[in-house]
Amino acid sequence: MPSSIQPAYIWSRDCVFSGKPQKNVLLVEWKGAVQQGAGGKKSQRITARSVELRIWPEPHVSLTGLQGCRSVTGGERGLVLSLGDIRAGQSKCLAFEFMLDSREPGHHETLWLQWRYSRRQGERCREMPVQKLTLEYTRHTGYLNAASSFYVEKHLELLRTEEVIDKASELYASGQKTAAKELLRRHGDKLLLLGIRTGDNELAREAQSLYMQSDRELFLERDVNKDRDCIVKDERIVGKYS
Repeated sequence: MPSSIQPAYIWSRDCVFSGKPQKNVLLVEWKGAVQQGAGGKKSQRITARSVELRIWPEPHVSLTGLQGCRSVTGGERGLVLSLGDIRAGQSKCLAFEFMLDSREPGHHETLWLQWRYSRRQGERCREMPVQKLTLEYTRHTGYLNAASSFYVEKHLELLRTEEVIDKASELYASGQKTAAKELLRRHGDKLLLLGIRTGDNELAREAQSLYMQSDRELFLERDVNKDRDCIVKDERIVGKYS
């Protein structure tokens, strides 16, 4: 039976310099499989429930940041990300920020991933096959300053926006009104400059939205005391795994 989830993985750099530690970002996208309903119409129903992504980084890979998911559990062997439900045709994404130790030139295993989900409420969890991701390491010095993927960079900054808004709300609630508005405007400037440099209108629209929020107090109505979705059960969630 076809999977209800269609994942895709995009590195900010497919090839990295082997002579020293390097930063790299992995953008993970997943889409709900589209199914035909009655009369040939595409169904918009929930196609996968309680989606989980499990990852096991190799020892030379350190996780330094995660954008797009707040429900995370971890331990000695890896991470489990709870990603909720997804509808047919709907797309979602998250981004892992890694620090990679230097390695000998060649292709090296980087991390392992496995998706789990249920098709219906109360149904037994289904597991997709474990997937292995690799990266190429090279001594070619041209890769020291090689440009990263704009697609990954764009989505990383868009994913960071929600975190910036939450932080601004907390600053305002603690009486730091100027700092809150400045934080929104700085991130808006970053999005706008990236949008101008690349001609991307979506980034420009997001920047304009942040400017508008910094000029009004609407965003302050957000409940800064809301229960956080992020669940951290082990201090080693960011770091190396052995």
